[in-house]
Amino acid sequence: MLRRRRYSGYSSRYRRRRVSVSAVFRFILIILLIGVIGYCAVTVYRAFRSSAYIAELETQNKTLQATVDRYQAALPDPSIAESIEPMDYQTLYPEMKVDPKPTPAAAPANTVYLTFDGGPSQNTATILDALKNAGQKATFFVVGKNIAGNEAIVKRIVDEGHTIGIRSYSNDYNAIYASPEAFLEDFHQAYQAVYDACGVYPTVFRFPGGSVSPYNQANYEQLIAEMLRRGFIYYDWSASAGDDTSASRTITQITQAVLNGLSKKSSSTPVVLLHDGANKTSTATACANLLSELSRAGYTCDRLTGSVRPVTFAYNR
Repeated sequence: MLRRRRYSGYSSRYRRRRVSVSAVFRFILIILLIGVIGYCAVTVYRAFRSSAYIAELETQNKTLQATVDRYQAALPDPSIAESIEPMDYQTLYPEMKVDPKPTPAAAPANTVYLTFDGGPSQNTATILDALKNAGQKATFFVVGKNIAGNEAIVKRIVDEGHTIGIRSYSNDYNAIYASPEAFLEDFHQAYQAVYDACGVYPTVFRFPGGSVSPYNQANYEQLIAEMLRRGFIYYDWSASAGDDTSASRTITQITQAVLNGLSKKSSSTPVVLLHDGANKTSTATACANLLSELSRAGYTCDRLTGSVRPVTFAYNR
């Protein structure tokens, strides 16, 4: 009688296969573990680098603010003044300065500053009508070459309690930013043209294209320092109507762009960029509706003076 062979476990061949599968499984686990550890290490490194980069930017910003404060304070420390070598352009137009120098302060709550670039023109007159009807104030950064023939509008800006500032005389960016001397010459032309039209010398201005732009990369630090030394306050912007392009925008588009910009609260001083040049009829037409919507949102429109803390673009480092 045949006796059944007793089961003695898996064959050696199968045991070797089990060992191989187990080894592969352990190898995969090790690779996954190494991957997780590597990912965590990279994440921690990136977070560390981001924190270091943010700290570096904050340090640069503090350095910039210290430089601006120094010039706005008219270099009170004699040792600082002696360390700065005078430039030839600092002797140009010595009468072109603000005296006494203003002391900017924080803007009142719920106040917005509408600013209009590119005038004067007949569109400026339409905007002035809307402001008068709404009982609101604004600021007009004028182009000096446009004043001839529009002197009455310039005088009306001042007479109705708005602020008149300077954008430029020629509005030719390449010529204006060719050198500090060229900038001061252009500014002086506009400065004198405004005075001849209304009897007031402007104390605020706006750099054409903004204080830091592709047009003035070579000398914007010199220009900012020199204008602050003379006591002038410049204003960039924190919101825009988007009307700076050649394409015409509707009343709704202009109004909504301004409201959207203000809602971002990117600055403690809400300064809005609009335009009132001869080709900006749509902006002039939208002004009455814009003022109504701003009032509905709880804003009061006021004019910029040297006592309003400016909105300025950051230096590029």
